[in-house]
Amino acid sequence: MESDTGPRPDYDPRDALADVAATRSSVADRLIAPWWYHPALGMILAALVLVGALDLHNAVRIPVAVACAAAIGLLVSAYQRVTGLWVDIRNLGPVSLRWWFAYLVMVVVVVGISLVPSFTDRGLPGWTTALLVVVILVGTIVLGRRMDAAMRAEIRSGAATAPEARR
Repeated sequence: MESDTGPRPDYDPRDALADVAATRSSVADRLIAPWWYHPALGMILAALVLVGALDLHNAVRIPVAVACAAAIGLLVSAYQRVTGLWVDIRNLGPVSLRWWFAYLVMVVVVVGISLVPSFTDRGLPGWTTALLVVVILVGTIVLGRRMDAAMRAEIRSGAATAPEARR
């Protein structure tokens, strides 16, 4: 049995580059998050923020936190099943990394404010709680989709590394 592991003389370098571009484009096309991914993530984070901001007893907070952690695990699993891929920070290019950082700052600020009752034994005013919930929900949807779009463009252009397939 023969194996051909050497360079193919009939494989033009332009064809090779075209194949690389086609593969990058194919991977980017697969990375379109399902329409429900960002809203679901936003609702999970909103539940965490709401429970924290309302200064509820730990008998409520802990089960909600555990349920939210499990929900995030299920969400990640569903995303991987749908796309066959998973992206982490190593796959981000310069533009998508800036969107990711903006999202991280938003989450840290909103979750941090929602934890104020944990340290002061006083719940936040209703309007503040509602604002935090809306900011985390809408921010997750908007920033998540912008980050995804930037990452897909960067993968197509070669500015970001394509993620490996998940089995």
